[in-house]
Amino acid sequence: MSTLNSQHSQHTQDSKRSPHKQPGGDSKPTTWLQYFAMKGLLFGSLVVFLFYLYFAAIDLTDIQQGVLAWLLLAIIFVLSRVHSVNRHLMVRIAFLLIAAFITLRYLIWRATSTLVYTGPVDFFFMSLLYVAELEVALVYIINMFTNVYPLERPEVKLPDDQATWPTVDVFLPTYTEDPDLVRITATAAAQIDYPKDKINIYILDDGSTEQRCQHPQLGPGAHHRRRKLKAVAERLGIGYIARKENTHAKAGNINYALSQTQGDIVLVLDCDHVPAHDILQHTVGWFFTDPKLCLVQTPHFFINPDPLEKNLGSFHKAPSENEMFYRGIQPAIDFWDATFFCGSAALLRRSALDEVGGIVGETITEDCETSINLHALGYHSVYVSRPMVCGLSPETFEDFLLQRTRWCQGMVQMFFLNNATFKAGLSLSQRICYTSFYMYWFFGFARFMFFVAPSLYLLFGIQIYHASLQEALVYVLPHIFGSLVTMRYLFGKYRWPLFSELYESVQGLFLLPAVIGVVENPRAPTFKVTPKGKTLDNDYLSPLAGPFYLMFAIMLLSIPTAIYEWVTNPYAQDGIIICLVWLTINLVLTFSALGVFWERQQVRTYPRAWANNVTGVLDKHGNELATGRLHDLSMSGVGMVAVMRGQLEVGEEYIIKAYSSAGRMHRLRVRLKFQKPVKEGVYCGMAFINMEEHYDELVSLVYGDSQRWVDFWNRQTAQPSLFDIAQLFLKMGLYGVSHSVTGMASLIRYYGTLLSALWRHLSERMGQYYIAVKSVPQRERRKRRDT
Repeated sequence: MSTLNSQHSQHTQDSKRSPHKQPGGDSKPTTWLQYFAMKGLLFGSLVVFLFYLYFAAIDLTDIQQGVLAWLLLAIIFVLSRVHSVNRHLMVRIAFLLIAAFITLRYLIWRATSTLVYTGPVDFFFMSLLYVAELEVALVYIINMFTNVYPLERPEVKLPDDQATWPTVDVFLPTYTEDPDLVRITATAAAQIDYPKDKINIYILDDGSTEQRCQHPQLGPGAHHRRRKLKAVAERLGIGYIARKENTHAKAGNINYALSQTQGDIVLVLDCDHVPAHDILQHTVGWFFTDPKLCLVQTPHFFINPDPLEKNLGSFHKAPSENEMFYRGIQPAIDFWDATFFCGSAALLRRSALDEVGGIVGETITEDCETSINLHALGYHSVYVSRPMVCGLSPETFEDFLLQRTRWCQGMVQMFFLNNATFKAGLSLSQRICYTSFYMYWFFGFARFMFFVAPSLYLLFGIQIYHASLQEALVYVLPHIFGSLVTMRYLFGKYRWPLFSELYESVQGLFLLPAVIGVVENPRAPTFKVTPKGKTLDNDYLSPLAGPFYLMFAIMLLSIPTAIYEWVTNPYAQDGIIICLVWLTINLVLTFSALGVFWERQQVRTYPRAWANNVTGVLDKHGNELATGRLHDLSMSGVGMVAVMRGQLEVGEEYIIKAYSSAGRMHRLRVRLKFQKPVKEGVYCGMAFINMEEHYDELVSLVYGDSQRWVDFWNRQTAQPSLFDIAQLFLKMGLYGVSHSVTGMASLIRYYGTLLSALWRHLSERMGQYYIAVKSVPQRERRKRRDT
């Protein structure tokens, strides 16, 4: 790594010009004056914090509380609308302190005024609800700290002298994924813009280990997979590595490859994460700025909608779920030097990995766990907020849930096995950032309690929330609206209100058992690969819809009960109003969630991606017949909006020429499948001809230009009104319910089959027991009974 160290001094001088370039740098005082200044600052901060808590706990009348809460809410609402000061650090701190103050007053009021003992059952459920609120509030307040100032890093270019550039090993770990999927990623990796003598690419084939090849059932498939992937590697001139045994899953696969290679930098790419040409041009330069830099993480960008976006029809209409994390949270924790390894699309310094023993495999989220160990040794990390890989989201809700369950279990595992809160070597800010990720994944418990709480009161009369309507107006509503305003302020461009709640609601019910399982045995979870690239021949109702239909029915049943209680019990009207409003919000979320479980047809093997490349259509003689821009693009075909200069015939062959953002021209043969008039011209749908002959060129056109992903991210940044979002939610729910009704028969058959199988199993066991008992003589049975 001497080439990196030799260039460090110049970049260090550059980094000093920006106070936010390396927030995790050395902060030890160099003089006694600095030492006492730091101690004084810490003491002053503690005093201010104690006064802050004191004022948050002052007892006020309901009128005084209402004036204070709604006044503070008005202040943060105005601040959230002043975009010119949004990036001003002191304004952000003031905003977050006011928002946190509103929530703290609510929590203190809840603890001192509403936790009333009225019986063991009431107290049990009341306590569970308050614990759920505390968990959500703690994550909310911690996120205020972590998001105090998202870091916008400048671009750092590589030195002009290529001789000083470090060598890079590109790892493509794969297990049971389709070899054709791996081939696309390997082809794109071979096209990365970097000196060929300084880059080595390896397919890490854990699906064809000696262990699997010798397995009686898995052997034939493993041998076939090995032949296909070896052929891909030989054709591209890249490396192929397969180990003997499948130990420690993905972490073990990468660690074995580390022992077989020697590049200065390691770029890890999941086998469905296709890299752009310029991924190393935008990332490797950072390693020259800091010899203690161990990690450069880039975003995970997905070409296809996740199951919620696909089934609800919100793709291209609302920001994707991953955008909040990769565009909001990662830049925020980068300020605190807490960017962590996300398993793919990341570069790691080999010497740092060697120091921690490679990729850590104690939990099934080996990436984050490895980052904790690296940060604990004093290494730094960087987040480059430019999408330069294109991945695939799971196609079905079951696979989506499998992926999220693994993330959830891994984070909860680290809470017990490698908790960063108490990890020596981490800074306080890093501990707080990592703690926020642990705490977040307990949301399943909170979501479950928020769903069942109003129905527990309305149906069963369980007193779980003791508050008058007036108290709700001055404590509860300011807290809820304050949370909405804060989330809009922090993540308004990347996450709309209700969408986070929807994602958490559909996952929470299923993740709660996973969390309980890890709490019981933290070492029990095993790594499971998320299936990618699936196709669906028909629409169908997911079997996982059953619990939500049951919950929706219980909520609907609560409404007439509430009306009856309103008429017959006037003294409970305040509680009924509060629970009815709460129930209405739950019904909206559940109603929209029903659409998630209606799995839409997925017939395309290659998903279409948004495109806007300048393009033209030529005939076989080279005459230009149309010009325009690409509309969508995949490995199998292309759609373009064209302005005609000649005649195009359906079924005929043509040549398209498309330009990348860097000006590179791609020429490919296509067949016109259809054309239709649109507002901007004529939309032409075309299929590529002879894909194998032009495979490398296709991969370069579809995946090589990272500027397309940047343009896609920036296509829509304005957030609609809450009314428009509610309208979108209702439309999504109506679509899901209308189709789910037709799928009820299949759902009933599915659960009927499960119950029938369970009944047959129980009947067989009872029959076996009966035969075993009858086969023992009566005298022997009496003797055993007496004994």
